[in-house]
Amino acid sequence: RKSSPKGNQVRRLSVSLLPSQERSGTHQQRSTRNIMPNYYHKPENALRRAAELQGIKQPEAALALLHEVLASRGGGRSHKTWSTTYEKIMIVYLDLCLALTKSREAKDGLHQYRNLSQQQAPGSLEKVIRHLITSAEKKCAEAKAKSEKRTGVEGVDAPLGDDAEDMESSATSQSILFSTMNIDPEQTQRETSLLLPSLKFLWETYRTVLDILRSNSKLEHLYHGTAVSALGFCRSYKRRTEFRRLCEMLRQHLGNLQKYGNVPSTPGGDGKNKGLRGWEGWTTESIELHLQTRFAQLETASSLELYTESFRTVEDIYGVMQ
Repeated sequence: RKSSPKGNQVRRLSVSLLPSQERSGTHQQRSTRNIMPNYYHKPENALRRAAELQGIKQPEAALALLHEVLASRGGGRSHKTWSTTYEKIMIVYLDLCLALTKSREAKDGLHQYRNLSQQQAPGSLEKVIRHLITSAEKKCAEAKAKSEKRTGVEGVDAPLGDDAEDMESSATSQSILFSTMNIDPEQTQRETSLLLPSLKFLWETYRTVLDILRSNSKLEHLYHGTAVSALGFCRSYKRRTEFRRLCEMLRQHLGNLQKYGNVPSTPGGDGKNKGLRGWEGWTTESIELHLQTRFAQLETASSLELYTESFRTVEDIYGVMQ
């Protein structure tokens, strides 16, 4: 039904007679929502504010703020431009994740920083990853030493071996059963509360780094160094379940390189090797690094007495040499 001109004039007049504060209230709220995040999304301001939050014992708030900065698009632009300030933010962010044992947030932050720095500053990505791995390994060693000191027995690897709970899942009925069957339940509880969180974080760090660098030719030394460290982790703590998963992950990465790695990836290419971003093709050095990693994998499988994995690793070595 058509509205009369007189009715339209009355409605316009009623709106104009509203107080100016009511008419501009919604606009002011929208402006506030837009201005405040943009202020803290500036890397320098966010880093300063995060330090203030840490000073008043609010690490969770500092972590959430830095995560928003890493996940934002940079003031409306489609892509952020890397700077050294982002590297400082990332190091503080990872330190907070480590202190709070937030492996999922650390994984998401590393993926965000990989997208930002892989093309613009690959050296910064390597520096950040090495910092995280070194810090996580140091914390795990400290937790192990503290657990041994409280227990009074050196070498707590056995209770954390094949009968311990799966580090990628919550407590299961089998893990609870084995903990009750242990000779010293108090020792198991101390080790679980002190050492297991650090072990889980370190394990997730290894997996995240390997996933991020699986096809990065510029950082392939870091990839294989991380793989060898992860294998040593499984051997030291007798983690057979995690070792099988690690072997499967490395095998999948190698299979993708063998299937799609004949053509180097190019920015804006035709997508034939869409999943191999950063891959520059096979070289003699790449083959040698893969062989060294598989030999370390074979040695770890033999040490853990997982002979099926040993045979599969020999097949992987044969595939690399072809």
